[in-house]
Amino acid sequence: MSTYLMVWNPAKWTFQDWPQALADMARHGFYIRQWSCYSKRPVAGDTVLLKKTGRGLTGIIASGTVLSTPYLNSTWERDKTTLKQYVLIRFDRLADYTKGEVLPVDDKADFGYVPQGSGCMIEEAKAAKLLERFHQYVAAPVIAPPVVISPAERKRVSISASLRYEILDRDAHTCRYCGRSAPLIELHVDHVVSQASWREQHGNLEGVSDRSNLVTACSDCNLGKSAKVGNPPALNGI
Repeated sequence: MSTYLMVWNPAKWTFQDWPQALADMARHGFYIRQWSCYSKRPVAGDTVLLKKTGRGLTGIIASGTVLSTPYLNSTWERDKTTLKQYVLIRFDRLADYTKGEVLPVDDKADFGYVPQGSGCMIEEAKAAKLLERFHQYVAAPVIAPPVVISPAERKRVSISASLRYEILDRDAHTCRYCGRSAPLIELHVDHVVSQASWREQHGNLEGVSDRSNLVTACSDCNLGKSAKVGNPPALNGI
C-alpha cells in the first residue's frame, strides 16, 4: 500500500464542517469525506496524510485511509459547475487546528518535495516516520503559541478608508507628483517616505502614516516611485 499527501488551503476553501468532523471523530472514531486528488493511482486501503497550507500555522492535521478509487464529481468554481477528481477518505485521526494543534513539517526533509496539490505520493520510509510522529502528536498535542506581531515588527501598515479620503480631498483628487487628476487616472494615497525607508531611518513604522507623509499619487507615479523617497511640491498648511 502507498501513502499520499493531501493538502488544504483555507484561503481557497473553508472547512465549514470541521466541527462535525470533530464530533464524528469523538462519537465514532472516524470521519468520512471526499477530498480532491489529482493522482489517479490511489486505491482503497492506501494511507493519507492531510497538510494545512497557506497563512498561519501549517503542518499535518489529519491521517486516514482511502476508501475508493479516484472518481469525478461536480464542484463550484468561479460561479460555474465543473468536474473535479476526488477520493473518499476515512479519517482516523484529527488535530484541531482551530486550537493551534498542528504538527509542523519541513517539506523538503519530510516529503522530499514541496507539495503543489493533493495526491502526491510520499516515499515509504518518510511516510512511516511521518505517520508515527503524527499519531504520537495527536495523542499528546503541543499547542503552538499565537504569533503576536508588534507594531515595530510589522512589514507594512495600512491606511484607513477615512484617512485615505481625507488625503484625496485635501489634494483635490490630483496627483501631487505629475498634476494629473481624476477621473482620467487611477489615484492612490502614497507614503512620501516609503515604509521601507521609514523603517530603515526610525527602526519601526510608528508615524509612517502621519498626514504630512501622505500624498495623492496616480498609479503610474506611485508604482514608478516604488520604495524611493518622493519629493512632491509642498501644500500650504501641511
